[in-house]
Amino acid sequence: MALFDDIQAVLEHRPPRRLPVFCLSQEFDAKYAGLTYQEYIQSPETIVDAQLRAMTQFGWDCAWLHLDDTLEFEPLGVGVAAGGENVVPCTADYRDFDRATLRSLTVPDSRSARMPLLLDAATGLREAVGDDKCVTGRVAAPFSAVTLIFGMQESFYVLVDDPDLFSEALKFAEEQAVSWGLAQIEAGCHAIWLGDCNASLHLISPEHYEQWALEPCRRVTEAFQEAGGLVFLHNSEDRVEGLVLQAETKPDVLSMGPGVEIAETIQALRGRQPLMGNVDPIGMLTDGSASEVAAETDRQTRLMAGGGCILNSGECVPREARRENLHAMADTARRVWDVIGPRAG
Repeated sequence: MALFDDIQAVLEHRPPRRLPVFCLSQEFDAKYAGLTYQEYIQSPETIVDAQLRAMTQFGWDCAWLHLDDTLEFEPLGVGVAAGGENVVPCTADYRDFDRATLRSLTVPDSRSARMPLLLDAATGLREAVGDDKCVTGRVAAPFSAVTLIFGMQESFYVLVDDPDLFSEALKFAEEQAVSWGLAQIEAGCHAIWLGDCNASLHLISPEHYEQWALEPCRRVTEAFQEAGGLVFLHNSEDRVEGLVLQAETKPDVLSMGPGVEIAETIQALRGRQPLMGNVDPIGMLTDGSASEVAAETDRQTRLMAGGGCILNSGECVPREARRENLHAMADTARRVWDVIGPRAG
């Protein structure tokens, strides 16, 4: 339970004995295991094997089971395109955003369509790692879920033209989000990555966030926490103002997007909200040098010395990221924490 003792310290805004180091490296992990992405998601066994290999080689404390954004929406009739061998499945056709369509939707059974792929991978990983790693599933928060079912452009039109219809859609999305997340916790996930990127302040105003996204996200968060799961909220936010708003949903840990300055965020939320982030997966882990990654990781790790933080990439790490850069991130964080962390005393 050493890892979860350290995570508990983070939740209590204390410096952990060993800094938890996460990485949203799933696409990279598939390549590292010698798999195309389509091969990676062929079975729970291939997912488990790839995640175990990456965690062993790089020392990550988290297995991030994102897989793709469409798993829980495909059973609703949302069209899914598999794409090429290294393309993550994505939405090809949204549902019509009208009352007749909304009334026809029912929350799918968690064993529908491809949903068992994630559930069985979670169970396999939990059996393999126990509590030595944080097995993390994922759920789309209600506001983003509406846009993933009906399309972003149409959703924003409806939000303005027919707010009652949008509100009804949010209620359905909230019910589905809770169902899908609870199924993952039951399958063995320690935590849920609650994604709400389409409710970040680069897409909606602070006023719209408070009116439409905040409370549904908070209720979903509470449901997962009551079931014993941790909640990591990620809006890929690039404004401190947005992170301060998102903290009102009370996640266990709030993830910073790569575009926000971590020092400013820590200062704004110190003692109020545990944070994770935010090494840039493109500018640093893919396009940077190992020495640049080491320098940025060193800087971020030292900023976390006061406690309440987990080191992580700020977004998904692509297949093209450099192995030496991911090693530099993990190794530097460990080396620096050995010097500045509680064990150094």
